[in-house]
Amino acid sequence: MLHSRRSKFKRGLKGFGRYVSRPLGFFVTLYATLITLFGLAWVLFLIGWISIGSKQSYVVNVIDYTLVALFAIMGDGLAPFRAVDTYHMIYIAHYHRLSLKIRNKLLLPKLRDPNDLPTEPVIPDVEAAAANHDLPDLEPGDDFAVLSPKQQETLVHHQTKYAKSHTFYKPHETETHFAFPLHLMITITALLDLHSCLQISLGACTYGIDYRTRPFALTTVILCCSITVNATAGLLIWIGDRQTRKKDVIERMTRQEMTEEAMHEVQKKKKKEMEKAARSPSEEKVNGDGDGGWRESFSLPRLSLDKFGNSQKRGEGSTAREKFQSPRPEGAGSKTQA
Repeated sequence: MLHSRRSKFKRGLKGFGRYVSRPLGFFVTLYATLITLFGLAWVLFLIGWISIGSKQSYVVNVIDYTLVALFAIMGDGLAPFRAVDTYHMIYIAHYHRLSLKIRNKLLLPKLRDPNDLPTEPVIPDVEAAAANHDLPDLEPGDDFAVLSPKQQETLVHHQTKYAKSHTFYKPHETETHFAFPLHLMITITALLDLHSCLQISLGACTYGIDYRTRPFALTTVILCCSITVNATAGLLIWIGDRQTRKKDVIERMTRQEMTEEAMHEVQKKKKKEMEKAARSPSEEKVNGDGDGGWRESFSLPRLSLDKFGNSQKRGEGSTAREKFQSPRPEGAGSKTQA
């Protein structure tokens, strides 16, 4: 029952409802809806499916202004935050590659996951220990940090800040995901920065040049490049999530959630049955479940309106005859005879 398409669709709608009920989810849904509607109107005006005569160029320009303003909310508005994320990314990439370089230089065993660097240093100065041949015998899996304590602290700080800004980035293995690949993180950050730059240039060209003299190809090319860059970044995020996802763990968690949902439905059904069973004896007591009581209602024969009218007329006629045939009082007869 829970594996059917209907149940999956209901679960999807329930999850979407929970997402929309949150402020961020409502804003994202509204933003995507507005962009879709205005973008569709823009395309229909351009291809000629909607024509309003001489004012068409003016209306297209108004729609263009609105679309650029909507795009600027994400492109221009997030540009300062993306610059800060780029700053964190530079430190992460630098210390990550420095750590791998030191490990290769010291001929240390390879990490189980090159994207998941160890966090706890076992030896304060690894290079000095390697020069003095004081490194312990290590096997693959015996991982420890090779950076200095200060460098390690800086790396952890920037990883935490970047992961707080981008939920797709996971510097270490979690319950449901492995560490996010470093090269994908660098590429995604660069693409998002490029998207902000293209959006800023699009806004400058749209609002800075009059629509009567502005080349149509200029804004079209910038807009197409901006959308392509943003879509590529989203695609890389999806690919990285698919690569690092622990499918067996997520499937087990999904089955567990479905089992809990099924148990909740069974308990809810049993509760309704118990309430119904507890309600039926009380109804029997109200109806008289003792001596002299009745359990089933009886129905009296119903008269039609015509029969009821005829019976009422017959009743009125009989009462009139009884009044006419009623005997006189004795006192009245004696007075007349006298």
